[in-house]
Amino acid sequence: MLANLNLNRNSPFSFIEYGFQAYYAYVFLMVWTHPELHPVSLINDLAVLMAFEFIMVHSGVFMAVMPKKWSLFVFFPLYGLFAYSFNESVVNTNILYIYLLTVLNRMRFAFSNVAPEVRVYQMGKSAAKAVFYFFLILAVCIGNSIVPPFGLTNEFLEKSHYFQTVKSSGLFIEKPYVPICMGFVYYALPVLYFVYRILKSFGKKDSFQNEKLVFSRTTVKSNKF
Repeated sequence: MLANLNLNRNSPFSFIEYGFQAYYAYVFLMVWTHPELHPVSLINDLAVLMAFEFIMVHSGVFMAVMPKKWSLFVFFPLYGLFAYSFNESVVNTNILYIYLLTVLNRMRFAFSNVAPEVRVYQMGKSAAKAVFYFFLILAVCIGNSIVPPFGLTNEFLEKSHYFQTVKSSGLFIEKPYVPICMGFVYYALPVLYFVYRILKSFGKKDSFQNEKLVFSRTTVKSNKF
């Protein structure tokens, strides 16, 4: 089964998934560098979003492993409760709706019959993403003092009444540039790797076509001789 697993094959859902991640990376970067161009509530919402991702990053693994009944009647309502609590922590729900589309895209394997090798690939991908999140959150939390605030300086946060807007506290809320830096890296790196694989696959196709062309020319010459 694993021998037939094609890691270079991309489904339409892959492009949707990485398209959403590219959008998130762009939003995180813009809020990090130019927060004055966005509603101040979005700063809090992005910080809470990265905390919520700690719970939702495991969804792909559970939904891929567990039987459909467990996914439908246990995990889906459970993640729904987490989404509701997340909704209570954000100021503007627009980013929540966009994020839930990504979560539903991850959970599609729980409600469809897919090949075993595709399910195994999804499990490995979700597990790798969870490990990446774990090490990334450790890195930004331990090294929060060296994370550049860019536009999210204390002066800007005070002037924009950010601390009067937030509904919770903690490192991610008090230093929003820390989770926003993490969010940018977390979403941007997989997109860059995905683009690299696409370009690499195009290069292989071109090389294969050139080899076929050279072989055909050699065959014609040998026949004439």
